[in-house]
Amino acid sequence: MQFIEANARFAGTLCVTAGDILEALTPATRAVMPVLYGGRAVDLTGIAPELADRGILVIEDAAHAFGSWYGERRVGSTGTLTCFSFDPIKNLTCGGGGALVPRDPAEAQRARRIRDLGITQSRTQRSAAVSYTVETFGLRAHLPAVNAAIGRAQLARFPAAAERRQQLWRAYREALDGLDGVTLVNVDIDRTVPFNCVIRIETGRDEVFTRLRARGAGVGVHYPPNHVQPAFAAWHRPLPRTELAGRQVLSLPFHPALGPQDAARVAGLLREALR
Repeated sequence: MQFIEANARFAGTLCVTAGDILEALTPATRAVMPVLYGGRAVDLTGIAPELADRGILVIEDAAHAFGSWYGERRVGSTGTLTCFSFDPIKNLTCGGGGALVPRDPAEAQRARRIRDLGITQSRTQRSAAVSYTVETFGLRAHLPAVNAAIGRAQLARFPAAAERRQQLWRAYREALDGLDGVTLVNVDIDRTVPFNCVIRIETGRDEVFTRLRARGAGVGVHYPPNHVQPAFAAWHRPLPRTELAGRQVLSLPFHPALGPQDAARVAGLLREALR
């Protein structure tokens, strides 16, 4: 079984295109997984008919993208099998956990059974019976009630948090303008609730990272390429553009509690670290 991972555009000329995906397909391909990096939607409409004709499923990794838009529709409402993450640092948090948006009722029912140890009856039905039926493979993957309560409270505050995230990203864009050797990864901010603010440093990323951390700036690298990790050595193949991006990307401090003055301060520290 082969999965093709399609990252949303890292920047300008270095991006995964529909043509790249079609070229990577083999008879073993069973799914294409667009990763909505930074919250930006990935447009696969041009190749969707061919994927469907080959029986290839599209599974949308929208862990970063709660609240973002795909055209005139919210991510998760386009009919694609979509997965969200609600851990503590995501756009919407439940303190932990996530959600799956299925394509139809049958898929939803299958997902419910898998999340509850393969048991066919609902919790309400089980409470009124002396037994239950385990029909299929299952996981202990339901969202605890306390996490759901946190999520409902956060959902009411989400519009304000989303606006602050967009404002912070725009403040970084302004503060970083004209900085040589640095490219801001574009997230199409008018249609995106950004999860992070990522730059690409042409040379010396690791040294810049170390200098910024020493100055108290909470920068990070999101993410080292999966295909070079030891766990995936058996399926490794060269992915030069991904590997180049992995050597250059740097995430700047990003949280809705921060404001334009914080973006300006981080940009100033970055200028110093680049010298």
